[in-house]
Amino acid sequence: MKKKDLSKLTENFKMSKKSSVIPSAARDLYKATRILIKDGVIIFPTDTVYGLGCRFDSQIAAARIHRIKGSTQAFPILVGDMREAHRLAKFSTAAANLAGRFWPGALTLILPAKSGGTIGLRIANSDLINSLIKKSGFPIIATSANFHGQKTPTTFAQISKNLVKKVDFALVGQCKYKKESTVVDATVSPPRVLRKGAIAL
Repeated sequence: MKKKDLSKLTENFKMSKKSSVIPSAARDLYKATRILIKDGVIIFPTDTVYGLGCRFDSQIAAARIHRIKGSTQAFPILVGDMREAHRLAKFSTAAANLAGRFWPGALTLILPAKSGGTIGLRIANSDLINSLIKKSGFPIIATSANFHGQKTPTTFAQISKNLVKKVDFALVGQCKYKKESTVVDATVSPPRVLRKGAIAL
């Protein structure tokens, strides 16, 4: 499975025959994607705040993030499109309307998971995040890049150096909204705002 994933990744990043140099941004994206595929943990800028994440289906990497953050809370998942979202969760009419209006963007929806329980999903308004998802081939866990109880970083400089040392790689970039996503519980009717964030509802 992993060899197949890496083969697809290499194909996605094939260079033009006219150039023997990969631009640094593309090289960093390739490295980050390769690390995700191999169950690694990375730091990256999202459209909202800086995130700490891994491939969504890696229990090993998710457990590592729990240890790094010092938290047992469930992590939200970033998906690339509505097709992926529907594969993971059930959408009521109200939830579908919210997703249609605010995705891609700074809205996290808590939904009934098809595997049981609940799941937090979001489609980010970020070319970087969408490239990570598309090139790796799977959704990614994304929690804020801070130790539990500390301030959520919106710039790389705000991230604890001790936290950076605990991950495999860090992508540096800009956060568009510089504020956490709004979280809405769409498992109830009507949906209920759990956290006020970048989107006002």
